[in-house]
Amino acid sequence: MKILAYAASLALTVSVLPAMAQVATPPPEDEWQTEGFDEWDEWEEKDTSPLTLAGFVEVAAGRRLQNDPALSSDTTLADVRVQLQADYTLAASQISFRGDIWYDGVTDGVETSVRELAWQGNLASLGDWCNHFDVRIGQQVLTWGTGDYVFLNDMFPKDYQSFFAGRDDEYLKAPSLSAKVSGYFDAFNVDVVVTPEFAPDNGITGDFFSFFSPQTAMNVAPEFTVADENEPDGSEVALRLYKTVGTTEYALYGYRGYNKLPQAADDLGRPRYSRLNVYGFSVVRPLGPGLSKFEYAYHDAVEDSRGDNPRVPNSQSRFLVGYEQELVANLTGSAQWYVERTHDHEALLANSPWPVFEQEGTRHVITTQLLYRAMRQTLTLQAFNFYSPTDKDGYIRLKATYSPGDKWQVSGGVNGFYGTENHTFYSQFRDASNVYVSFRWFYQE
Repeated sequence: MKILAYAASLALTVSVLPAMAQVATPPPEDEWQTEGFDEWDEWEEKDTSPLTLAGFVEVAAGRRLQNDPALSSDTTLADVRVQLQADYTLAASQISFRGDIWYDGVTDGVETSVRELAWQGNLASLGDWCNHFDVRIGQQVLTWGTGDYVFLNDMFPKDYQSFFAGRDDEYLKAPSLSAKVSGYFDAFNVDVVVTPEFAPDNGITGDFFSFFSPQTAMNVAPEFTVADENEPDGSEVALRLYKTVGTTEYALYGYRGYNKLPQAADDLGRPRYSRLNVYGFSVVRPLGPGLSKFEYAYHDAVEDSRGDNPRVPNSQSRFLVGYEQELVANLTGSAQWYVERTHDHEALLANSPWPVFEQEGTRHVITTQLLYRAMRQTLTLQAFNFYSPTDKDGYIRLKATYSPGDKWQVSGGVNGFYGTENHTFYSQFRDASNVYVSFRWFYQE
């Protein structure tokens, strides 16, 4: 009702303004500060309110393209979601809020998530030198790196369950309660992120999609959780130094924390998160008519320096080479070559209880994307394919989004997994292939 009243008031104002323009005359200059215009000043203050409210209501549905023997339901997405966005501007800073509440028909429960509740401001009040620093503290979504849907140095939490189900791309990145300090200097720029309490990925746990188990040599859906004693009680620290020289952007990365997925195991075989340090760099620069990128990351398995402990993931070197350009008007094409090289692979195979199911020593993934925008940018068509020539499996995402204005948007797509082996990364989700559709209505006050 409040939104309808606002719309009616706005329509009335628009209809009256032309008449006001014909009869209203400006007061003499020396009368602008007189008492008679106090009401005008108050109207101006209300018109520039420091608080803005917006958000959306969304209905989304998805269905499996084939049965999954490990799960009883073919429904992969059944959301009725409301998001509230609120921004409050202070004198030299801002408070931002993004919160979701939704009914999840897959789990038959009401869920809530605070994606953002953070204060952001400059530190100039602490002195001239502090003017170089911005601070953002609170719940927030963080990202860096160069890859499209491929992450090397980005160790911030992600939600692969939402991604595979067809929720909007914004939900691929999960929030964390962190403090981010950004410094800007002539020599370089720096970002430091401290997360006092470990924030893991939301991986595939069996409630929406099944996954391969080497113990049973088949897919399972146990809806497992990590025991409290196997949850890290330490903090995470991430660092990025970056600088643009000419048309080339260089960046160095560092991370000290834990694996974001519970790929390690304790003495009882229960899943846990192992310690992890990451070091890397990236280069992005124009090349011909497009943009090229290179990124490297070394994932240092702190708890398994020799690679002979099968309960801890081995250290890896990860490489990414990518290129994108506009092929014709409104059509952009891109490709990436991603490599994971597992260190001490022979030691891993020699000590693994299931060596036949271990990942190849060097795993390759090639991604290709076509992105087309038509009808004055209101229609977006995307085709994104992951293919691993070493695993002989892949994952294709087809998506169409139509948004003719700022009031509503409709989307639909397909998540298709393919492959021949049950244990390889993409092929294990063949029974998760699904089709989905969503409708989103935006509101603003």
